[in-house]
Amino acid sequence: MNPQLLKCLCDSSRPVRKSEERMNPMPKAVLFLSTGNAARSIMAEALLRHLGGERFVAFSAGLEPLAKVCPRTLKILSEHEIQTDSLMPKGLMDFFKSPRSILVDVIVTLSEEARGHCPQWPGDPTRVHWPVDDPLACASDDECESAFRKCFDIIQNRVAALVKQRAPQSPIELMLQLRSIAAVV
Repeated sequence: MNPQLLKCLCDSSRPVRKSEERMNPMPKAVLFLSTGNAARSIMAEALLRHLGGERFVAFSAGLEPLAKVCPRTLKILSEHEIQTDSLMPKGLMDFFKSPRSILVDVIVTLSEEARGHCPQWPGDPTRVHWPVDDPLACASDDECESAFRKCFDIIQNRVAALVKQRAPQSPIELMLQLRSIAAVV
């Protein structure tokens, strides 16, 4: 191989051509935000990691994170053979306490509380609201089982729709894609 071509290919400081961006786009970093980060946003993070391949990097957080992930959340994910080992509740502010704030491309709020209290984020990511009823707000065991299954199905359908989308060519196209997915149940 031509040594100059090899140097050019290995030099990360060189400008990236538009055709190269389309062929090898950087993975989209997606943060799912809910209230307690014990059910909805944890499911969304796990599902996007499971289905998204190398196109996405998934995170989740809660405005007021609970002490642990709800066992029903872990159970339903395990039933679908989705990895749960690294899942744990994280607070939104934990992302700002790190030495470098994590830059995200998309913030998906899953609760009205998260939608209303999501702070400004470095890099001004695209924001979208995908409302999902809180399965932790159920009264009886039967009701909880049904609520968790419904929550999982809605989030799974939305994440699958996101993964099936072609890579957007502009921030506006990304926003339109994300908003259309919010209607998926």
